[in-house]
Amino acid sequence: ENFDRPYKLRNLYGGDLLEVTLQRQFITIWSGGHGGKNFALFSVPNVTHPVSPDSVYVEINITPEHHVQQVLPDEYDQLTLQQVFELMWKKGTKKKRHANIDKIGQRSMKVVGNMTKSDESPEASFHTTDQYWFPGKTPFKVNSHGGACCVSFSLDDINMGGTQHNHHEPLLVGIAHTKVPWQPWYSKDHIPQERKDMLPHTHYVSFFYAFDPRPPFQLRARSGYFCLGHTPLSRDGQLPPTEGGIFNQHSILTRDRPLKQHNVTYECPQIEYISAFVEKADDKSSTVVGYGMNDCTARLIEIEKREIVRLLYPDPLEMVFEAE
Repeated sequence: ENFDRPYKLRNLYGGDLLEVTLQRQFITIWSGGHGGKNFALFSVPNVTHPVSPDSVYVEINITPEHHVQQVLPDEYDQLTLQQVFELMWKKGTKKKRHANIDKIGQRSMKVVGNMTKSDESPEASFHTTDQYWFPGKTPFKVNSHGGACCVSFSLDDINMGGTQHNHHEPLLVGIAHTKVPWQPWYSKDHIPQERKDMLPHTHYVSFFYAFDPRPPFQLRARSGYFCLGHTPLSRDGQLPPTEGGIFNQHSILTRDRPLKQHNVTYECPQIEYISAFVEKADDKSSTVVGYGMNDCTARLIEIEKREIVRLLYPDPLEMVFEAE
């Protein structure tokens, strides 16, 4: 097994226009020190040794504080099966597992120093309808995590859109997600269905965030919530001209579970999970975002950096609405 060897992923959809190759594969596993998921990794130049490889960091939480840990992906401690079980199950519970644990599952990635924690994140750059419908308490979890990270935005990138601000260095930009958490009252028969329909649980939204490219990685801006849409419907098996690749016939299934809030249905899947965010290879003014829809199918879209900056630093005049 040579994990350093590039590995081309098998392409199911996308035609000849999509090719994904892993330059190398991770050989270790990290669970946030005690337990967790949905970590986003990013790297920055090594400050103390500029000629050395970039330092690798893992985002644990995005908001309300930015929690980040430096890791060594190629270095690990070998765990026994019993140690793995102790990490997987709480003390006092019955430990039983039928599936085999491979050797990578028995490796614990080494870390550098302690986790850094930034100050609280700034307010969202704009409000969304959930704050109007549920004043005083948003239905979405305050704690959010990845997502996907990161794309570097230069000072020129930051200043080409949005409002005037006083950043003196580039920022790293990522995309996080949060959701309406399940509550015990959802399973109670005496709770009217109308109340449950007003606030469906396990519905996801996303937001952009920007932070300093050095510890403690202070968040400098974050957008309001947004959702990304379904794959457009095809006609006779053909995608609209705006779409590329080969039509995935399973995409229609994602429309059976749209995002809903306050009896309003949005043109977005209930579960939208963004897992890829990179600068476009042949155009540094644009980015590519990859996301899954209802844990069923995936989609790639292109978003200009200018539009992301506009969401992070909107012009107040664009946010003024007048009734006719």
